[in-house]
Amino acid sequence: LTSETFHTNKLISQLLKELLSSTDIRHYAVNACLAPLCSLHLVAVTTVEGIGSVARKLHPVQERIAKSHGSQCGFCTPGIVMSMYALLRNNPTPNMADMEEAFQGNLCRCTGYRPILEGFKTFTVEGGCCGGKGQNGCCMTNGSGAFQGSKDKPEEATSLFNTADFEPYDPTQEVIFPPELLNLPKSQRSSRSLCFHGDRTTWLQPESLEELLLLKWRHPDARLVVGNTEVGIEVKFKNMVYPVILAPGFIAELNAVTHTEDGIVFGAACTLSHMGTVLKEAVHRLPPHQTQVFQAILEQLRWFAGQQIRNVAAIGGNIMTASPISDLNPVFMVVGCKLTLRDKDGSREVQMDDSFFTGYRKTTVRPQEILLSILIPYSKKCQFVSAFKQSPRREDDISIVTAAMSAMFSPGTDIVKDLRLSYGGMAPVTVLAKKTANRLLGRQWGEELLQEACSSLAEEMSLDPSAPGGMVTYRQTLTLSLFYKFYLTVLQKLRLQGLSVQEVSSECLSATEIYHPETPSSIQVYQAVPEGQNQDDMVGRPIMHLSALKQATGEAVYCDDVPLYENELYLALITSTKAHARIL
Repeated sequence: LTSETFHTNKLISQLLKELLSSTDIRHYAVNACLAPLCSLHLVAVTTVEGIGSVARKLHPVQERIAKSHGSQCGFCTPGIVMSMYALLRNNPTPNMADMEEAFQGNLCRCTGYRPILEGFKTFTVEGGCCGGKGQNGCCMTNGSGAFQGSKDKPEEATSLFNTADFEPYDPTQEVIFPPELLNLPKSQRSSRSLCFHGDRTTWLQPESLEELLLLKWRHPDARLVVGNTEVGIEVKFKNMVYPVILAPGFIAELNAVTHTEDGIVFGAACTLSHMGTVLKEAVHRLPPHQTQVFQAILEQLRWFAGQQIRNVAAIGGNIMTASPISDLNPVFMVVGCKLTLRDKDGSREVQMDDSFFTGYRKTTVRPQEILLSILIPYSKKCQFVSAFKQSPRREDDISIVTAAMSAMFSPGTDIVKDLRLSYGGMAPVTVLAKKTANRLLGRQWGEELLQEACSSLAEEMSLDPSAPGGMVTYRQTLTLSLFYKFYLTVLQKLRLQGLSVQEVSSECLSATEIYHPETPSSIQVYQAVPEGQNQDDMVGRPIMHLSALKQATGEAVYCDDVPLYENELYLALITSTKAHARIL
């Protein structure tokens, strides 16, 4: 499978996928190293080389990252270019928050993000590259790259680039979707049965749900792959071999979204990005008491990998991987999501509870079955749901401990009617703290309940000192601190409903707030070149370096790009075993 991986600049490509029942063209930035060629049938792929070149014409995204000094070594530049390009194709007038989200999966180690964000800020609605700070109006009209330095210090300068040099961005001039794909008849537009045979793997893409079920019956040990975010890593880095892979990503039933009286049903192949879009629409449309579950899921999705992963990773894959540190499974479990399982002989419905995960990365799903869909329920009146994730870094990092909690109260009171607490990272599987929840039923939501909960959780959520993952004491502490955050959050909401409960103290109030990062802003001050310095003297001037344009277009050639020659010699540095010795 790794030999069939689509690999462009070892970074990001862009997918423009026309989905089954829709005529809308959708644009996705994805990790190229996780997108197998086998999965790209009837999909238009755009790489950094396809949007512009030095010889032909630069795309405004390529031009601006180069001229705003957003490229240094250039190794990450094509990926950042394509993430911004995909954002503009979906939203020609993004804001800074959109841009930050688009770059969640992009890493830059040497340049830093300041010049990248400053250059691309010129595409946003926040006021152009100067952020509205220009002394004579917007820099887009007066041609200054940033606001001018202090008049009291004429030797200081802040202008790093001139926006007047930028090619205007016109979204109507973008590359069109390939007509040969757009004009396909409906019968050909939908997926066809495909089969790719390799030395170690056979890749099967079924045409219909019935064919998928038949293939799963014939190959019960076959892995189902939609986004390849799990299997791709296992094959490449863990040397796993899967003789048969089934790719159901284009089957209509697995991509369907249905609104019911009980909640929203998502097909198992729906991507996390698509799920997030649907849930956001529901939050805006429905009354708040019905969307508590949706808001908890959306909060977890904010910190779930990067956008490039969420664009391809499927809901079903997240569930069936059965990771003990899953970000979403605690939420699905605590609200009792219902799963529809299917094989060639029929279907059955199971609830995600403490019996669904039977062991490390194991579930009750039978070998011949597939996960067809998941029902995410509406929340009820007097129900409060929250989800939490603690990881080494806030964004794009795996969890140390995850948690989801749901509390339901008797109408008009602070008496606990139902309580569910789910934790990930505290056992080989996602677990429910049933003993603690049962102890708190019928209790008032107050200080005594908090003390009882902490005492019970410390006992129920214990870890062996040699538990995999380490940080045993820290993880045990997190189970208590996350419940404390939930306790304060619910307390605050009960007070807002007019109930006479304990007031949250001002020093604890921040624990109830959802974190929203501030829009970054920056300025670089440098010593201005003296008046009269020769224009040919580049020292001290903010000049774009010579390789920047080729780095932004993917045309830069690195050592790894140079083909091997016959009888080629290799040179490596070694450490001498003797100081100051002569090498003869």
